[in-house]
This record gives sequence, structure tokens and C-alpha cells, in this order.
Amino acid sequence: MTQFSLIPNPTFPATASIPQAGKEDGKLSFTFRHKTLEELRVMDEKLQKKADGKKAPIEPQADYLMEIVEGWALQDEFTRGNVVILLQNYPRAFDSIGLAYTKELMGIREKN
Repeated sequence: MTQFSLIPNPTFPATASIPQAGKEDGKLSFTFRHKTLEELRVMDEKLQKKADGKKAPIEPQADYLMEIVEGWALQDEFTRGNVVILLQNYPRAFDSIGLAYTKELMGIREKN
């Protein structure tokens, strides 16, 4: 029998595939915070408002990731400053992390 609860676990693991120039994608494991669809909608609206008109929306992206990520599997401590460094050095990191989060939250499974 499958265990199920109306109240999900507050955190869950997932791995993001982050593109690296001249190399294969790097795999980075995260512990994500569970958010409801309403919480995500509000966060997305806030991200859009903060990012409008800015060439590099790294600061709003870092704020967003700090809300959904509990920690990561890097030797470097999970801090806002290190998240900014990640976003500055890997331009597709935000999209890749967000996609990994959404796929796991929504239960979208890929078959091998």
C-alpha cells in the first residue's frame, strides 16, 4: 500500500542539471522546500515585478532561490552570496534549478 498524506513533507530532494561552457552539464543536488501552488504564484509575480526592466535579474533570481532551496550538495555553504556567484557564473542555472524543482514538486517523472 502506498503511503500518502494530505500534508506533504516540508522538504524534498532533487538534482538539477546545470549547463557548463565546454563541458557536460554539471549535476547539483538540492534540498528544496515544499511550496503550495498559491505560494509559487505569488513568488512568480514578485519575481516578474522585480525583474522587469533589468538587464541582469540575478538579485531577484537569488531571492527566489533562497525561498525554495533549503540547501545544496556543494562544499561551499548555501548562502545568498554563493547563490549569486552560482547565477553569475552559470547563466542557465536559474532555469535549470527551477525546472528541477517544478518537475519534482509536480511529480513529473522521466522514464529511462
